[in-house]
Amino acid sequence: MQLIERTFMVLSILSQETQGLSVSSVANKVDIPASSAYRILSALKENNLVLQDSATKKYRIGYKLLSLTQNISQNNSLIESSKDYLIKLSRSINSTVELCVLEGNNIVCLDYIQNKDTTHFYVKTGFAMPTHATSAGKVIHAYSSKQEVKKYFKSAKVSKVTDKTITSLDDYIKELEIIREQRYSVCDEELQLNVQGFACPIFNAYEQIVASVSFTALKEKFILFDEIINKLKKCAENISYNIGYRGGNYNE
Repeated sequence: MQLIERTFMVLSILSQETQGLSVSSVANKVDIPASSAYRILSALKENNLVLQDSATKKYRIGYKLLSLTQNISQNNSLIESSKDYLIKLSRSINSTVELCVLEGNNIVCLDYIQNKDTTHFYVKTGFAMPTHATSAGKVIHAYSSKQEVKKYFKSAKVSKVTDKTITSLDDYIKELEIIREQRYSVCDEELQLNVQGFACPIFNAYEQIVASVSFTALKEKFILFDEIINKLKKCAENISYNIGYRGGNYNE
């Protein structure tokens, strides 16, 4: 805990010093040994959270911290831009719908609209799930590069959640190609037995995949109607348009 507190203090001090600080200056301001300050700064530098001037050797806040705060702002904006469409979709298909984003190796629920028909699968804001075993994750991977997908398989230690979870990289990539073609994904009992998930992609103004909108249903009670999938696609399209997307993925 002491290390975390010291690291936070270092970042706080650097955020107020536009010209940067030397190791000794940081140590004096935080009241820690110079060796400790150096180790903290080195770790922050390695993770691109601080930058070091090659001439003065002074440290200052890195741009990665700015990107992290922008992501928070982007997520808040995404929630606001999606809310009305999620409510409309939930009422229309009589199901709980989720807005999900990719964070590291997990799919995280950013927001959801709860419907009374939710006893089969529990979801809440911040709920994290393995990307490869979810419709929300698979549809995001479908519009990501193959390099990113391969990196995920290497770093996430992909394993079976149920007997139906796809864990072969080749099979997974083939599945992603089908998803891109049909513009929606299906998770058939890969995360939970007797539960199916369906998801569509959300794009930003730069035509980048940023999120997905999804819903789940009991397999024994649900028949996949084109009308329901079209409503899901329309919801994702409206959210994408609302955050600036003007590309052609929905109209190809």
